[in-house]
Amino acid sequence: MMEHEKKMLLTKDEYEYLLVGLGKNKPIVKQTNYYFDTDNLSMNSQNTTCRIRLKDGKYKGTIKKHASNANYSTENEIEVRNGIHDNAFIDMGLILQGNLVTERLVLFKNKVCEVVLDKNSYLGYIDYELEIEYLPEYEQTALVALKVFFDLLQYKFPFLTESNLCKRVKNSNSKSKRFFEKTKKFNYDSTCHN
Repeated sequence: MMEHEKKMLLTKDEYEYLLVGLGKNKPIVKQTNYYFDTDNLSMNSQNTTCRIRLKDGKYKGTIKKHASNANYSTENEIEVRNGIHDNAFIDMGLILQGNLVTERLVLFKNKVCEVVLDKNSYLGYIDYELEIEYLPEYEQTALVALKVFFDLLQYKFPFLTESNLCKRVKNSNSKSKRFFEKTKKFNYDSTCHN
């Protein structure tokens, strides 16, 4: 399966503005991503994410291959027998590197596009993002949706320029990439202080 998405990291103030303005009476769903890799994070260095997601009490395993310099990835499901303790990743010799907890609010969803607001907690960090997933032939629809959110943010935060917001979309990494960047930093800091 191929997944196309556009995302933009938000400040806490921007997130709370959109949450309060657009999230009234909408449920927030919690999901946890458990990331697996080798000791030296070789899967991540190959732009591959090995993830088990826990959502609504169910585990789903995925190997996700991220395209370089593009906003899509391919996903393949893997076998999960007993959650994070017995699965195909362990059979492959991978180890659990940690988890990322997302509190997700769906702002809009139809057959071609879904817009979500996420609060992510991992490795002592919290970040916020707006994510738009779309069918490949509807990229223009995703761009229009993104422009609507640019306009909303500029209304409240007039110092934001469209150019600045576009840069943020271009430079917003996937959750797994952000997780592994913090993992590498944490491991580097731990090594330097020992």
